[in-house]
Amino acid sequence: MKMDDMPGMEPMPSMDMSGHAGHDMGAMAQAPAALPEGEALRDLPLLANEAGRSGLFKARLTAAPATARFVEGQDTPILAYNGMSPGPLIEAYEGDRVEITFANRIAGEQSTIHWHGMPVPADQDGNPMDPVAAGADRVYAFELPEGSAGSYWYHPHPHGRTAEQVYRGLAGAFVVKAKADPIPLAYGDTVLMFTDLRLAADGSMPDTTMTDLMNGRVGDHVLVNGQKNPKLTVARGAKRRLRLYNAANARFLRLAFANAAMTLIGSDGGLLEAPVAAEEILLSPAERVELVVAFDQPGSATLTTLDYDRGWTGPGRPADAGLTLLTVDVSGALAETMPPLPGRLRPIAPFGQPTISRRLVFTETMAMNATGMEMGFLINGKAFDMGASTSSPGPARPSCGKSPTRPTWTTHSMSTARSSR
Repeated sequence: MKMDDMPGMEPMPSMDMSGHAGHDMGAMAQAPAALPEGEALRDLPLLANEAGRSGLFKARLTAAPATARFVEGQDTPILAYNGMSPGPLIEAYEGDRVEITFANRIAGEQSTIHWHGMPVPADQDGNPMDPVAAGADRVYAFELPEGSAGSYWYHPHPHGRTAEQVYRGLAGAFVVKAKADPIPLAYGDTVLMFTDLRLAADGSMPDTTMTDLMNGRVGDHVLVNGQKNPKLTVARGAKRRLRLYNAANARFLRLAFANAAMTLIGSDGGLLEAPVAAEEILLSPAERVELVVAFDQPGSATLTTLDYDRGWTGPGRPADAGLTLLTVDVSGALAETMPPLPGRLRPIAPFGQPTISRRLVFTETMAMNATGMEMGFLINGKAFDMGASTSSPGPARPSCGKSPTRPTWTTHSMSTARSSR
């Protein structure tokens, strides 16, 4: 991203971002708007399967401008999938064939749908080398292999526009279910998608600032399924399966559950081999975990943030600690007896000894040129070359818009590069 025509910007030599002064050259901070809290947690609406037969998931996703009402009396322009943000929840099963038609209705902008973390062929993964033009449609088609059950998500991945399209609303959860799931059905299955919102006084989303470009865009509000600190009600003794998604551009979430016991059962790669008790969880941007939470104490159980220093550069570090993201009201009435969590969830074969070792060094640069200021993101001193990569078919693999053989970090805004997409 080039910051052209920014007032007060004097030419400066190229410099490594690890040593810059980090002054906030963006807009002056303003008090965040107050959002309503305590509404009942809403489930993400399911994307309907139009196939009409088992083994095939067929649907349509349209990315287009929409409005949302975060503050009473103010409409906020957003981007949305099928008119909603977060987008509709997609649920499919291992072994299914997926055929989703993507319609890009974002005026003047390319976009894609990237199936984050899913083992899909490169030419179906919505990578930056294969954009969908404004007004155009394309079909993404792939198979979900056996053993791929897990918590994934979808979002745009156009070159240089990923961060903005995501923070303006384009993100959704994709759950691949196992044919034989070891987690008891009585625990339920609840998706909690965390997004990061910044609002101006008029209800709009402000433009990216210089601080955002250097540190990544962090909002004023962390929302859960589009809500501020929603409320969930459970019976005492209940166990709930929760899938946590960090869809924020740059905010790290170090989480703890007060008055409840967490057990980690899954990560980005699906279920773990065995459950692990956890006092806290760290979610980096784009990361997912699966938990079983036991609500054995009556009263209020809260999911809160703890402090985390990710190396913020310069002033204006956001207050990461003490945010209440979800409040669970635990009633005095006892839940029905819950089945135990299995001690073994699935077999995981060891990797064995590595056959190749590589060293990757990630660096950042900032420089003034004839057209403005430019941020650079390098791997082993080299920037991503759009012309050197292709979207040709390749082996199925987990990816994030990556070419099989070349690094793909792009030379664009820090808020994109730091989003771990």
